[in-house]
Amino acid sequence: MTDTPPRKRKLVVSRDFDPSRWAHAAFFLGFLMLAYVLSNFTEDAWAILWSYYPQSLSRPSGETATAIGVSTALFGAVLAWRNKRWFKFVSEVATEVSQVTWPSRAETRAATIVVVVLTIICSILLAIMDLFWSNVTDWLYSL
Repeated sequence: MTDTPPRKRKLVVSRDFDPSRWAHAAFFLGFLMLAYVLSNFTEDAWAILWSYYPQSLSRPSGETATAIGVSTALFGAVLAWRNKRWFKFVSEVATEVSQVTWPSRAETRAATIVVVVLTIICSILLAIMDLFWSNVTDWLYSL
């Protein structure tokens, strides 16, 4: 008889829905989007101000503008994250979204096909109307 080591049991982790985890993820994604927008805005605003006042301001720097945008976004994200009302609201939104009945793959495919076909039909109709009115206006201008 061989001595086999006992099997290791897999650790079972409960995957209950936790809206606060999704709220943290939403605030982080909000921070990333805000950092991107503020970095670009800072760089553009600095370039505009530099074009008017080149003696007073140094040349716009991408790294400095990015640092200003990211630090401002981080400050705003931390303020929003620490606000109890906002965090509760985002958690409630995550809870509501978890209760949505999402369409099946077949329903999504059918709806997509309907949208594509209707878009093609509308495009053809608009092209015909455009061609017609283009010919009518060309005829009127030639009079």
